[in-house]
Amino acid sequence: MAKATTKVPSWISKILLPEIKSIVKEVVKEEISSEVKVLDARISALDSKLEERTKSLDSKLEERFKALDSKIVALDSKLDEKTKSSDSKLEERTKTLENEISSLRNEMLSLRNEMNARFDSIEKRLPLIERLAQIESRLERLEKQAELGK
Repeated sequence: MAKATTKVPSWISKILLPEIKSIVKEVVKEEISSEVKVLDARISALDSKLEERTKSLDSKLEERFKALDSKIVALDSKLDEKTKSSDSKLEERTKTLENEISSLRNEMLSLRNEMNARFDSIEKRLPLIERLAQIESRLERLEKQAELGK
């Protein structure tokens, strides 16, 4: 603009150029304003479409979350039932094993007592067995002597 003012007469630059600048500014403002309005309208339309789409997606997601929640609740319930059933079976099996262990301990104790009684009996009989062995030995000797004497 500075070059243009040096080539034009001074009265034109003082009177016409400010007027032309003013008019150009107004025209540019109007053009920009109308373009901004068009862009605003487009943006507004896109916003409303986006909002509708978002609401649609939100409702679909909400439905899926509800379905998942109900499935989770159902699975949680089944898991609880299976856990209770397993706990009950485990408790029954534990009681059965405890009863078997108790029974085996009682049988072991009975056998130990019987074994101790037999050992006591053998210890009491041992002198008699030794005495019997001595008598049998003597008898054999006597029989041998009697045979020799014949």
